[in-house]
Amino acid sequence: MPIAPDSRYPDAWHAEPAADAQTSSAVLDLAVRRRLLQSFASRGGASEIPALVIPGVLTWLHARTGAPSGPMLWWWGAFLAFAGLLWAMQWRFRRDTTRPDAEVVPRWERIFQVLAVADGVLWVVPIALTQEAPQDFRLLVYLVMCAVIASGTTFLAPQPRVFFPFFVATYGPILAAVTWYFPERWQAMLALVALFGGVILRHAWGSRRFVVQQVEMERQRLQLAERYRAAKEEAERALEEKNRFYATASHDLRQPLHALGLLMETAIQRNTDAQLVPVLDGIQDCARSLSFMFDALLDLSRLESGTYEVRREPVALTTVFGDVATVFGPDAQRRGLRLRFGLPRRRLPTVHTDGTLLRQMIFNLVQNALRYTSSGGMLVGIRARGTQWRIEVRDTGPGVPLEDQHRLYAPFYRGGARWTQEVAGHGLGLSVVARSARLIGATYGFQSTPGRGSCFWLSLDAAPDGLPQDGKSPGDVSWQERMGSLSGRCLLVEDDPQVATAVAALLRSWGLEVDLAATAQQALQIVDAGPLAPGAVLCDQRLAGGQSGFELLQELLRRCPAARGALVSGEHQSAALAQAEDEGYLVFRKPLSPAQLHAVLARWFTASG
Repeated sequence: MPIAPDSRYPDAWHAEPAADAQTSSAVLDLAVRRRLLQSFASRGGASEIPALVIPGVLTWLHARTGAPSGPMLWWWGAFLAFAGLLWAMQWRFRRDTTRPDAEVVPRWERIFQVLAVADGVLWVVPIALTQEAPQDFRLLVYLVMCAVIASGTTFLAPQPRVFFPFFVATYGPILAAVTWYFPERWQAMLALVALFGGVILRHAWGSRRFVVQQVEMERQRLQLAERYRAAKEEAERALEEKNRFYATASHDLRQPLHALGLLMETAIQRNTDAQLVPVLDGIQDCARSLSFMFDALLDLSRLESGTYEVRREPVALTTVFGDVATVFGPDAQRRGLRLRFGLPRRRLPTVHTDGTLLRQMIFNLVQNALRYTSSGGMLVGIRARGTQWRIEVRDTGPGVPLEDQHRLYAPFYRGGARWTQEVAGHGLGLSVVARSARLIGATYGFQSTPGRGSCFWLSLDAAPDGLPQDGKSPGDVSWQERMGSLSGRCLLVEDDPQVATAVAALLRSWGLEVDLAATAQQALQIVDAGPLAPGAVLCDQRLAGGQSGFELLQELLRRCPAARGALVSGEHQSAALAQAEDEGYLVFRKPLSPAQLHAVLARWFTASG
């Protein structure tokens, strides 16, 4: 980056031509010039002590030559007064540390220029006072003058505004007085003094250049840091906007998807035309695939944003496997696949981990196996490995080609053409598994043989042993048994007409009486009107007008003590939902699984009956 000196100020340089860059560069130049002035004022007596000692030594040596010592004593006294003035100026400069650079720097540069000129003039005064002294003493005086110039150049050269007045006030009289001060050998002394001046100027130029380079490097570092900070803030804003968009879009997009899934379930149950069965099954598969894609996208967004808080607790794997059987059992049955479970018979497999992430990881693995398996089936099993439980999901699919195995857990990776030519996927589920496993400290992996199938596994720390296992597998309950008829009354609070119609139709197909309410006022009126109180309440969390579904559910259950209730929401990150779950309320996530809903309602109405 080129550096052009400013014609007005020899110590101001600008790295960029843009107006903003020049403004920031000027501010930085003032800051640098102030730092240089502070270095002058913080030398801790480096200028004052020589001003006290060296003149005294020269005065004493001059007196020993037999010359009158009065003028030299006056010179020494002047130096003592000047040293006191330097201390006073340094103290005043330190008091101005709180004032702005634009006010302090120009004023104190002028003050230091005057002090530098006065210092240089005082040092060359002995030339006029010792012209009659012996030649050896006069050589000593010139050596002292040269040492003073060299010492001053070392710390004054980075600030030309102060250095050049000092150099001219000191070196000028020394050079001009050579022929008069050394009449016998002025030719040799003139050459030496001139050479010394050239060396000093070159040294000053090198010191100045070094400081310029250092300041330029510091400016570039600050610019890089500022660009990094701006890029970081922009990325954080973009991530926040993306998460906000996901949260809003997920709720709005899940509403029609939720309604579609429930309407398809109702249509399948009421369909009597065998030719429509494969068509309805295909539509339901598409809706389920969309649902898992939404879940994977939201999970990936939460994990990447770093906002997910891990909650470790003992999790019974049999309960998770029961959810797997409920969610994926009907789909596997329609595809002609077997979904089996392998559980230990003597120990209850329990792990200490985040239950939400574990359930989502196992769901993603089973969904992945179901998608890529066209014949045969899947086996979801548990094995003990020392102090850990190893969860395995095996399938009889085509397997993973060797060239694709090292990229299998990458986001949005769907494999090569040979692997995906007969199946479709969005490439998110395994990426969510990998990120979730790293977050909870689990190990993961897979083994695959092309043409024979794959085995994906997770290893988690075991929790203390619980109750003995009853030996019943989650897959032992058939789909038809789970979807039996119900009897009772249910209050549904939902402000979306499509979703309300779909859920009500599904509940009525199970034999339930359904009361519909779109607002909190309508729901409370239905409960107060009676005469029969609902046995179950399903309440959407986000109601029209900003009404809180959680607060409404609490009020409805207070008025109906015998009823059971649950929240239904398409959101994944909500303080109200987290509070509801912490307080023990059941929360359904949209799109709602009909099998899960039926299983919960069956337990509720059986218990109440």
